Amino acid sequence: MRARLPGLAATAAPTLAFVAAYGADGLRTALVAATVAGVLVLACGLWTRRYLRYAAVGALLAVTCAAVALGTGQARGFFLLPMLLPAASSAACLLSVLAGRPLAGLVANRVVGGPPCWRSHRPLHRFYRWMTVCIGLVCLASLAAQTALYSRAEIASLGVLHVVMGALWPGITAATLALSRMAVARHRDSAAAWSRVRGG
Repeated sequence: MRARLPGLAATAAPTLAFVAAYGADGLRTALVAATVAGVLVLACGLWTRRYLRYAAVGALLAVTCAAVALGTGQARGFFLLPMLLPAASSAACLLSVLAGRPLAGLVANRVVGGPPCWRSHRPLHRFYRWMTVCIGLVCLASLAAQTALYSRAEIASLGVLHVVMGALWPGITAATLALSRMAVARHRDSAAAWSRVRGG
């Protein structure tokens, strides 16, 4: 977790620069500050060759969000594109559950080395379904909060929420994988027990 902190800081830096500069001197200064922060973070990543992925994401996001804000002429436009991520994620989670292919199972099961036939194992399928629902609810709550703040043009709060959610996702991902490993281990234990019963 400590190793991720500088990377998360690199991703969050342009947003923090935008919010601080907007509060101090308006939209134009905020757009310049966010863009400069993104470029500086990317330059530092290239120079040190550390956290380059986070730096690249931060720089790309800063430039893209700044372009949207410039196009809309409103500071809250800076947060328009980041709002699409929880919207798309919650929709993907819901659709995958309705299709009987929960997203957590499609992704996490492969990462943790789970059985390819997880969909035919009821407890494992049920676990991945509920994990997907939980992740979808988190995304939906994030979207609802961002939409409310966006409608009221609360720039500072939007910035804080954007940074907080960015910091939470690695933890949510780690928790999902840890719980998936436990579920897969239970599946293997029950399969082994059943095999011993049949063999005995």
